[in-house]
Amino acid sequence: MIVGRNPRGKPLGQQLRELFGNVGSFYPERDNFRLTEEVKAKFTKKLTLEPKDFSGRKVKEVVRTDGLKLILDDGSWVCYRLSGTEPVVRVYSEASSKERLQKLSAAAKQWIFE
Repeated sequence: MIVGRNPRGKPLGQQLRELFGNVGSFYPERDNFRLTEEVKAKFTKKLTLEPKDFSGRKVKEVVRTDGLKLILDDGSWVCYRLSGTEPVVRVYSEASSKERLQKLSAAAKQWIFE
């Protein structure tokens, strides 16, 4: 075990609490959903849309760098990525609370299959 000096003089747990106190907490989640060919074709078309709102929140920014990422006005976001090797869509979500993440994840799944 290597023992070194802590340059900030504070335990890591305390540093993390201070950091999250300054920037807030974020809760991430990743889900995979299997798609039938019919659902995949319909969803692929949906990925070309420019939604103005999502899950009751205004879409602040649409990013297409790596799939479709919707950044919402409260800082939460959801990103859809179709797999290139299997009939799966990967959904990445992040929100500022566990409750918001649950709602966002449910809406993200619903958007795929509606």
